[in-house]
Amino acid sequence: MVKRKEHEKGILEEIPLDLKKMDTVTRSHAKSVTQGKLHVVLPFDMEVETLTRLPVKSLMKFLCVSKTWYSLIRSQRFVASYYAAAKPSRFVAAFTNSVFGEPKRLFILSGEETCCSSSSSLVAKLDMTIPLVTLPFNVYKYFSVHGFMACKDGTTFIICNPSTRQFITFHCKAPWTSLGYDPVHDQFKALTLLTSEIDHIHNPSLTMCKHEVIRLGRGGVVVSRSTQVTSPYYLPFTAGLCINGFIYYGASVTSHTSIPTLVFVCFDVRKERILSFITTPQEVLVWKGYTSLIDYKGKLAVVVPNCLGSASSFDGFNLWILEDVTKHEWSRQSFELPLPLPFTLGMGKRMISQGTNKAGEIIFSPTTLPGRAQPFYVFYFNPDTKNMRRVRIHGVADTEEFWSRYGLTDVCCVSFSPQHADSIAFL
Repeated sequence: MVKRKEHEKGILEEIPLDLKKMDTVTRSHAKSVTQGKLHVVLPFDMEVETLTRLPVKSLMKFLCVSKTWYSLIRSQRFVASYYAAAKPSRFVAAFTNSVFGEPKRLFILSGEETCCSSSSSLVAKLDMTIPLVTLPFNVYKYFSVHGFMACKDGTTFIICNPSTRQFITFHCKAPWTSLGYDPVHDQFKALTLLTSEIDHIHNPSLTMCKHEVIRLGRGGVVVSRSTQVTSPYYLPFTAGLCINGFIYYGASVTSHTSIPTLVFVCFDVRKERILSFITTPQEVLVWKGYTSLIDYKGKLAVVVPNCLGSASSFDGFNLWILEDVTKHEWSRQSFELPLPLPFTLGMGKRMISQGTNKAGEIIFSPTTLPGRAQPFYVFYFNPDTKNMRRVRIHGVADTEEFWSRYGLTDVCCVSFSPQHADSIAFL
């Protein structure tokens, strides 16, 4: 009993109490806590408010304080409050130890972002590793979806929470799968396209696509699978990006004239249906697998580098923003970069954008690690001031010790996702 009280005392002392804002009675209650008297802690509302301001790692420790705290921290209401609470923005970096070799392993790191224009470095810490998983080479990257990261390796789909270090895997019937989140019913769903290009080759008269929707429940279980979602035939060629309850991805639609039409497929996660095929200017999807979809101020946007053919770099880009989903209206902004960024295949040479930070800076990051134990850099471009800064991310496989310990070899693909929000939710 004494040891348990000492353990609880140590945990409770991690709570940052602002005693100056408390009344006399509350201060005495807080004082009694630090003395190991657990019969009085804080008024319930203040207790909840205090807990929402703590880092995830502290909350994971507090789950063992009492059944009351366990129930509170794991409750859906508290999870939602914690996610919505104003906290520093974070980034997530994910990379594999080898694309072509064995054994495969996925590394998930994260760190706190900064909006300081003079900042030249950030620090990433290793959150978790996932065995037997690798990033596809120069094809798809990962996106943050309501505090979770999704990735796939063939038909195996993996969802992980870097904050809680939980990950789940499940089998999909086809390799093309995207993760979405329904904010109305607080539910994650995975959309899989079942109809492939091979099906169309074997059956040229094929006019419809079939999809499977996998509904995920708490405890990492698949609640149900639905294969009743159909649409006109299309061929996808970008990863899916979830924004405000809708999954978007680039695709090609073949019409009766045999001339492909470029569109963005819009899938309504809550209603589980293909909402529309959004017509798209030719330039927006010209890069196909290298098209950079981003969430720009709550809207779908695409970053298109100004380089053609075999160009090895780009010194500017066009930012296409979907202004009106129903009217299929796009706007375009053109920017010149202070210095050119590489756009060639090879170790750390191709720069793409996967989003912005809270300051609105557009972030460019490499698609592969720059080499064995080499510094990892990302570039932050401010569209208002037209300034760009190079930021080193310390901790992303930039030491010889890291490469040796984990056996990193060959080409190591990497994905950099800004504006990741910490979540304490468990699937």
